[in-house]
Formats: sequence, C-alpha cells, structure tokens
Amino acid sequence: MISEKTDSFITKKMLDCIGSNHSPGLRIGSILAEDLASKFGTPIYAYNAEAARNNLSEVRSALGSNIEILYALKANPNAGIAQIFRKSGTGCEVASAGEILVAKFAGFTGDQIQFSGPGKSEQDILTSFHHGVSILNLESEEEYDLVKFLSKLQNYKPRVSIRLNPATGLSGSRMHMGGGSKKFGVDSERVPELMEQIVSEGICDFSGLHVYPGTQCFDYKPWLENANALLKLASELESIAPIRSLNFGGGFGVSLFEGDPELDLISLGKGLREMIESARNRNRKYFVELGRYLIANAGVYLTKILYTKKSQEKIHIITDGGMHHHAVGVGLGSVIKRTYPIVSCNGLERNPTRKVAIGGPLCTPADEFASSIDFPETKNGELIGILGSGAYGLTFSNILFLSHPTPGEVLVDGDNAYWIRKPGKVEDVLVGQCVPGREGGYSDVE
Repeated sequence: MISEKTDSFITKKMLDCIGSNHSPGLRIGSILAEDLASKFGTPIYAYNAEAARNNLSEVRSALGSNIEILYALKANPNAGIAQIFRKSGTGCEVASAGEILVAKFAGFTGDQIQFSGPGKSEQDILTSFHHGVSILNLESEEEYDLVKFLSKLQNYKPRVSIRLNPATGLSGSRMHMGGGSKKFGVDSERVPELMEQIVSEGICDFSGLHVYPGTQCFDYKPWLENANALLKLASELESIAPIRSLNFGGGFGVSLFEGDPELDLISLGKGLREMIESARNRNRKYFVELGRYLIANAGVYLTKILYTKKSQEKIHIITDGGMHHHAVGVGLGSVIKRTYPIVSCNGLERNPTRKVAIGGPLCTPADEFASSIDFPETKNGELIGILGSGAYGLTFSNILFLSHPTPGEVLVDGDNAYWIRKPGKVEDVLVGQCVPGREGGYSDVE
C-alpha cells in the first residue's frame, strides 16, 4: 500500500465504502479481490452495488423529498450500474442516442429520461422522439430549429427545456461548463426570447430550465448561489409561461486525491431545501443530476502484476492493465497529474518498504499510474487495486490504442458477483474492419 495514503482519510474512506476497512486483503463488498480475479480474470472493473445505494441514500437524505435525482449515465454507462439506480427510484440523464438505448436496456422508461448535449444530431433527436424521452434540453437556437423541423416531420410534440449558460461560472469547480463564452447552453440574456418563441409557436411543449455550470465543486456556497440564481430567473420568466421543471445540474465534488476537500452535502441540502420551500411552487418539479458522486468510490480497477524490473536503481512494476482501460487513472485530461489511491490487494496490512513506479503494458511513457510512490513488497502475479475508479473509467479511455482486449466489468451485490460487461477478445480488434479489394470483413479472415 502507499504509505502517504495508508493513513489518509480519503483512502480509509474509500476502503470503508467498498467494504475493506477491516480486512487484511482488499474486499469489494463481501468478496475478496483475489477471489474475483480468480473467477473473472484480470484486468477488470469491480463495483460494490451496496456502496452505490448508500451514496444515493446519503444524497436523498440531504436534499429531501422535493428533489428528484437523475443518474448521469455518462459517468458510467454500464446498464448493470444504471439498473441499480433505476431500481432505487432515480431517473436518468443521457447525452446521446446510444445512452438512450443503454438507459432503456437498464429498464428506464422514456418519461424517466432527460437528454442534454450541445451537439445533438438528427439521429439523436429522432431516437429521443421514438423512446418518448421526457425532456430534451435545448442548447442553442439552431438546435431548436432542427427539433422543430423534425417535430413537424414526425408529427410529434416533444417536451423541451432550455439549458442556460449563466453570465458567470461556478467558482470552486474543477471544470467550468458555464459562464462566459461556452459551447454549452443558451446565454442567459437570450433565454427569454427563445422561450417566447417556443411558447408562441407551440410546436414543442415548453417545460422549464436547465443549468450545469461546472463539475467537481467542493464549495457548497457557490453551488447554492447558482441554484438561487436559477430560481430567481424562473420566477421572472413565469410571466411568459409556467416553469414546470428546474434542473439544477450537479457536479458535486468527490474527494479522490490526498489534499482534496470534502463537500459539505448536509449544508448544501439544507440550503437547497430552504430555497425551494421559499419558492412556494408546488406544481414544479426539481431535479439534480449526479454521476461521479454516486458511483466513483464504489468501483475498483483490479490489475495483475506481470513483471517487476529495476532500471537505474528505480523499481518498475508492470501490470496487465493500463491507460487504455483507465485513462483518468494515469492523469489523462488533467492539468496536474495526481496519483489515485493504489493498494496492494493481497495485504492491506503490509508496510511500504520501497519506492516504485507502477505502469501498464503500453508503449508510451504516459501509461503510468504512479511515478514514485511508497509501496510494499509484492510478487509477480499479485493484484493491485486502484480505488475511486467507479466513474469515468472505461468510458473515458482510449480502448483501441495498441489493440488490447477491453476489460470486463463485475458487479458485487451481497454474496454474489456477476458479469455486467464481459471482457473483449484479441480478435475483436478486427471487427468491422474492411480491406479494399477483399470481399467481406473480418469474418473472411482465416
């Protein structure tokens, strides 16, 4: 295990979340990681269903009964994960036609799904019509023109909301998705004119407003200020038409690294409840969409040590999984690369004895989970676990790089473990490929 993280609050909390706080070996729920690897192979993603349910329960307790939770499918678009939240009573937020199909496969009905995204294609929009998606969040005037055209063509009246781009960003968030010039949403000063057009034309059924100004927000006060601004705008715009739905977005910060603060969920929930009670609009529905906050700390990426080598007095541990499966785990997309909590699965009680680099099998120096961390003695064939890997893992990764098979995904629920995505095969790399001058595709290869 990593010494500087062995005693850290963040790592202990993650271990507690997945069920390993009092275990000599890493457990996901009631099952040892070693047993999962023995049964399902490596590398794999393993998720604790009960941890996901507990995360949702904490959010509901804080936000209260007037807020409906949407699971943001982009965080982990596995139907098995989505089904956990569907069975627990959430709705679902999607960002593509493909995600609509995943949501439907997980059991969500159209009236439980809301659709966002700044670049919806005709296929995306038509798929949302076909499946009766409850709200289509418009992100530009041109998108509305396309939705109108397709609505007339299909003789279908979709329910739409306007995603607004606020004048200022969400301070305290790690990634700004609103404020200033952004590809997301309609600038707030243009929202009244677009709303009037939607209502007067009557081609679409106007529902309300949506905002998502930032993600990984750890300070609840700016988040509440943003929510209050949305409520005030809704009150002003009700002179045009009733605002039947307000989606506050999400972006709750998840502590993944040493030094990360922790979001005060209780204070955020208290403030939001008070605002909604003050609004006194019992006919309006309120939504918060969360992905990372619900599933990140419920997942672990398990990878096996293939080789241990020394180079220039530095020890390198080479694993069978890497950047192609877990891009955020190596810092892809981050301005500053930070090391995820990494543990030796065979013995959480082992003391660190050496500094090592841990990297995957790819032919690039970017494929490195850690460049120099304190770690215990390990043997080839043993498991390493990367904690906090439930969100933006496989879905954010460059899985085609160097043509390795995709990893499987396993759900642990109580005493049972199931495939929720089977691993790929070496020959999958040829699926869909065609060679000019040759009849057919991969199936013709001997």
